Amino acid sequence: MMAPNASSVDGLFLQAVTGSNLFEIQSSQVALTKTNTPAVRAYAQMLIDHHTMAQTQVNTLAASRGVLLPKVLPPELQLKVTTLAGLNAASFDAAFLQEQVVAHQMTLSLIQNERTAGKDAAVMALANQQAPIIQQHLQQAQTLLGTAPAAALR
Repeated sequence: MMAPNASSVDGLFLQAVTGSNLFEIQSSQVALTKTNTPAVRAYAQMLIDHHTMAQTQVNTLAASRGVLLPKVLPPELQLKVTTLAGLNAASFDAAFLQEQVVAHQMTLSLIQNERTAGKDAAVMALANQQAPIIQQHLQQAQTLLGTAPAAALR
């Protein structure tokens, strides 16, 4: 099996998931300074911890396969972090949680694509390992936002 490069499905997955992890970490760091809600603060800290650990795994895989990873957020995600940072505390929580719902849905889509089209067993294993964690993050954001499907609340 060939190691992925930046133009392979696996290499592109590592690059895309890096953007997701960076967004989760940076937006959650903003949340720690903006929110007055203990549950949102705890959720943000958990995201920082989990996505930092996930990115460490991504960095290791990418380095061993010669895939260059982005060091900064893509412009559209940087705009979201900047927008969140500009909100007042009263409107922050709902906006932050809505962004988390969208971001985690996108990450689950990236994972599903890797599971379907990936070729590198180690990269696919990472995607499989992260899927239930990302699903849990999505459900927690939906619950905190008050939009959780009934099944997630059982």
